[in-house]
Amino acid sequence: MSQSNLKINLSTLGCAKNEADSENMLGLLQAAGYRVTASPQSADICIVNTCTFISGSTKQSLDRILEMVDEGKKIIVAGCLAQRYQEELFKEIPEVNALIGTSDIERIGEAVHWVNNNPSAQKSFLNASKGGYIASAKTPRLRLSGGVSAYVKISEGCNHRCTFCIIPQLRGDLQSRAMDDIVEEVRQLGEEGVKEVILVSQDSSAYGLDLHRGQWLLAELLRRLDLETEVPWIRLMYWYPAEVTRATLEVIAGSKRILPYIDIPLQHSHPELLRSMKRPINSKATLDMIREILPQAAIRTTFIVGYPGETEEHFAHLMDFVAEQRFERVGVFTYSSEEGTVAADLPNPVPEKTKKSRRRKLMELQAGISLTKNRALVGTTEQVLLVREIEDNLIGRTWRDAPEIDGQVILADLSAEKRQSLLGEFVSVAVTGADEYDLQAHCIA
Repeated sequence: MSQSNLKINLSTLGCAKNEADSENMLGLLQAAGYRVTASPQSADICIVNTCTFISGSTKQSLDRILEMVDEGKKIIVAGCLAQRYQEELFKEIPEVNALIGTSDIERIGEAVHWVNNNPSAQKSFLNASKGGYIASAKTPRLRLSGGVSAYVKISEGCNHRCTFCIIPQLRGDLQSRAMDDIVEEVRQLGEEGVKEVILVSQDSSAYGLDLHRGQWLLAELLRRLDLETEVPWIRLMYWYPAEVTRATLEVIAGSKRILPYIDIPLQHSHPELLRSMKRPINSKATLDMIREILPQAAIRTTFIVGYPGETEEHFAHLMDFVAEQRFERVGVFTYSSEEGTVAADLPNPVPEKTKKSRRRKLMELQAGISLTKNRALVGTTEQVLLVREIEDNLIGRTWRDAPEIDGQVILADLSAEKRQSLLGEFVSVAVTGADEYDLQAHCIA
């Protein structure tokens, strides 16, 4: 089939960093003359950009690949699963035609061309060295998230070696993107009408450590984005607790563009568990500093329950910590033993039933905290970015809410014409109701 008639579908699993890679793959394919379709059924070749961070994400990725097999499609598997299990994938799913590694995104056109001309063969397009891919501001991009929000990758890889995490084996050590290039991409996105840029990486707080004499450059990056771009909301994801600096927090405190939204995965509270995880144990001091400089900050964190050796005492410490800190947003994961990690070989595994029970208890505790915080907003006025329409409702987010992972604001009782005119805009709303995760409101401006 000719290149101009070939239709390509790409599905993305996993994190926002994968979405950024997918948008670049689609942009590269479109620039090369391929047709992009949102429908797997109508596609000639299906690309699955995969995740394998934990066993659940691995299963989800495999399920998506098998769906494409059932559709009888030519299949390219990209991303972390391809990097981690390249030999096993070809052997276990012989219908897979090609693999693209985490550092080989720019070879996607080569892979599609090869698959189109060799439909019954298999080929791996993986670099021998492991590492992630960082696009530049000049790399073609087809945004999946529409006109409201856009993810911008500021670095790739991670220098930390948390005992439960497989990512450094798949994405390599920290590679920071040039600051001028980040600023240029965000500037371009602002000119295109993007209302929110979300800065992502595996470890955003370490940005620049590899570029300039071992110095963290995140504060300088945020300062430049604040002064040199016009995007109304800039949100930073993935802080490492030991790398939060006063300088960075003070830049945010002095900015109306950089949101005081702190996404800082703590993983646990008990020092014994944190040492075993090879995680920082001084999170209380870090949280105190954040609240001193940014008293209005919305702090989001994640925890792992059921890590090997976690006792009832350890879990009770975590429950008390969450009750004391009263975070705005919390995610809880049950520990997943991943082959190739240090933690996979630790003694004293926690039974699955206990893991699930602990997760439920911690989520119930946080749900009560979230409900109280949300109810305190009833009667207030909030600025909301309206991001999508569901049935007869407009759905928006406050600055406290990142896409996909946090709560939302629901606006009902608007005419179809009004909904269409407001979609993608900032509006002022009066908050009229609240539950554990979402707010109800009506538009006042």
